[in-house]
Amino acid sequence: MKSTVLKNLAKGLAVALVFFLAIEALLRIVYFARNATASYVPLPYSVGDEYGPTPPWLDGVRILERDSELIWKNRPGVERKYVDIFSPAANENERLRLLRQFIPGLPAALKNNPVWEISLNSQGFRDEEFPAGKTPGVFRIICLGDSWTFGANVGQEQAYPQRLKALLRREFPEANFEVFNLGVLGYSSQQGLELLRRTIDKMQPDMVTIAYAWNDASLAGFHDSDMSGHEISGAAKLAAAIAERSETFKLMRYLALLMKSRPKSLADRLREESARAREEAIDYDKLEPWTRVPLKDYEKNVSDMIELARRHGAGAVLLYNEMSEQSRYRSALKNISRARRVPLIDSSALVAQARREAEQGLESKLALQPRGENRAGAGGAVEVVFRVYAGDEPAAQAIYIAGNDPQLGDLAPNKVALYDDGTHGDQRAGDRVWSYSASFPRGTKLVYVYTNSGAAGRWEGLDVPAIRAFTVEAKGAAGKIYRPIESFGKLALQADAWHTNDQGYELIARALLDVLKQDQKMKDYLRR
Repeated sequence: MKSTVLKNLAKGLAVALVFFLAIEALLRIVYFARNATASYVPLPYSVGDEYGPTPPWLDGVRILERDSELIWKNRPGVERKYVDIFSPAANENERLRLLRQFIPGLPAALKNNPVWEISLNSQGFRDEEFPAGKTPGVFRIICLGDSWTFGANVGQEQAYPQRLKALLRREFPEANFEVFNLGVLGYSSQQGLELLRRTIDKMQPDMVTIAYAWNDASLAGFHDSDMSGHEISGAAKLAAAIAERSETFKLMRYLALLMKSRPKSLADRLREESARAREEAIDYDKLEPWTRVPLKDYEKNVSDMIELARRHGAGAVLLYNEMSEQSRYRSALKNISRARRVPLIDSSALVAQARREAEQGLESKLALQPRGENRAGAGGAVEVVFRVYAGDEPAAQAIYIAGNDPQLGDLAPNKVALYDDGTHGDQRAGDRVWSYSASFPRGTKLVYVYTNSGAAGRWEGLDVPAIRAFTVEAKGAAGKIYRPIESFGKLALQADAWHTNDQGYELIARALLDVLKQDQKMKDYLRR
């Protein structure tokens, strides 16, 4: 009796195992076929970077893999084409559908969106194959950094390390410069230091560019130093292996998470951003336990990279690659630059200046520069004229603004209309620049988004997935200010909410060239 029960149990387990393996094999075949037919990997964006669960079939197109010391690294030999969906959408679900769709394809409206390709060499870096050794007479530069160095949102030759190489070869055709891109998406200074330790002996650089900050300050809820070298064993390791490798398990987990997923609305995101904007002072000491790399560790990591480069006979250049000019990590880099006598390129300032020039250029092109229209304000209030250029975007009803103030609709979408009829602050009727005038107390911090011809009270006709913001300030007694002309469906000098575009990367490459031309080591090389 007992042996019969055991035999039946064994048969049942065997049938279950065969069924599980069959499902597992089928999913792998289907996923492989699906990804093989995909020409592009769509990159939809979401305000707040909240996408909910990611479909397991997209694991096959990832470019990152685990590493015990680096936490993750690029997969070697990968080639991908990405299409950016940082553009207007009918609603938020339309963006998420692009992420989760199983059958590859793009709606007709997105066929002309920017496409960028990547090609990773056998060591997993976005560059040509590195030479086995270093040829005499070569001046070698290695570029360490995160997604800005990798070249997010632009083609292979538009990343700033590749642009620097082209500029050096054009300016010094008789010299022999090598520039290698060692950027990895999402890297912090902790990972950069470990990567430099791994590669410096073999690479033998003459110059090292160091560009970390954005990810170090990220509130991830863990320290990179705790994740690096962390190994699990026993039952936990087996469970982790199953969770990571079993397509059946990953599909079941994805479906369960999808059923529970309740993404925040755009109004929720605006409300959160408004609360952050109104905070008078941020207690960074309380936030540091949640940052990937605390500020003191960041300072040590960057200093250690500089010293490691110098011990190997190489110079160093620091870069602050980020949009925000307010970060404490930017201040830390400035202090390190002074203390270690290392040049610093502030990319945030470069991009900000170029943005101002682009905004002024658009004003000039449209002949909408405010002239003699500022006037003294009453009672400390400032009249603000919002202006947004629709460009080729049709506006069936109107362009609307929704923000964190009653005059901006109190976060209600498609309620407060802008005008293109010469009224409400609009400077010229019918020029596709939509305008809206409202008065606010000085110092008011506003966050807002635009929408286009959607139903009142519904988040339809969405602009790019990013929140726009500014603080109401006016010079002297001026009581009326014109906002720079913004563009519906576009952010000046940005490819998405976190990265600059090809123009910004070009500016960084040229700034690097100028710094290198002043470096004594490079001057000596050119004389030789």
